[in-house]
Amino acid sequence: MSIATPPTGPGPLLALATDRAGRRAVPWLAAPLRTAERVVEISPGGDVLAGEFAPGRWTGLAVDGSGSGGPGPVRVRADAGELPLRSRSVDGLALLLVLPTLPDVDAVFAELRRVLRPGGMLVVGVPSVAGGSWAERSTARLLRPVHRAWPHRSALDSAGWLLAAADFAVMGDDRVGFTLPIPDADAALALAERLAPARLWPPALPEDVRAGAAAGLVGRAGPEQVLPVPMRRLVARR
Repeated sequence: MSIATPPTGPGPLLALATDRAGRRAVPWLAAPLRTAERVVEISPGGDVLAGEFAPGRWTGLAVDGSGSGGPGPVRVRADAGELPLRSRSVDGLALLLVLPTLPDVDAVFAELRRVLRPGGMLVVGVPSVAGGSWAERSTARLLRPVHRAWPHRSALDSAGWLLAAADFAVMGDDRVGFTLPIPDADAALALAERLAPARLWPPALPEDVRAGAAAGLVGRAGPEQVLPVPMRRLVARR
């Protein structure tokens, strides 16, 4: 186990994501865990919820060596299939932007069951690929090759089924159409570079697919233009 200080992760991007009503993605993901005494986040950078809980209540586990590397609470590098936590030691877990990329989902669910206290709360946050708003439908063709590159598509819009099969009681399954601004071509290109490392796009995205999507974003960029980044939040109990 070592201190994680990697350069990029989902936290900074998700902090910019809002829906049509101005609701921000990060507080929305954290909301079901507000009453938990101890919250452990498992995410690519271990930093998404860093500012959402009082000191001492939150721990971030970075599972793939990415993260913002900025100031804030300590984040620890870990293996999602072998968490550095005692059994039944946590009453709130957040598994964010990890499930669609894991090679062994069963092992991870077994670890989550091990470390959660009876009655503990699990929040799973994943990208959503099902079309919803007009903005999402208008970019569906552009992003179809991106969506096809996810290693485990069943862990996106069918994540609830996976949780139920792993003996979790699914108590909530909500989808919100968040967006990120693309005010000009430079912003669109920069965003296309960051989405895969942040796990909002597939991590092993082929370069030709990423370049094609980036070109499409540049063509759509402009004042008040946005890129849809819809998210699904599932809430389950042990």
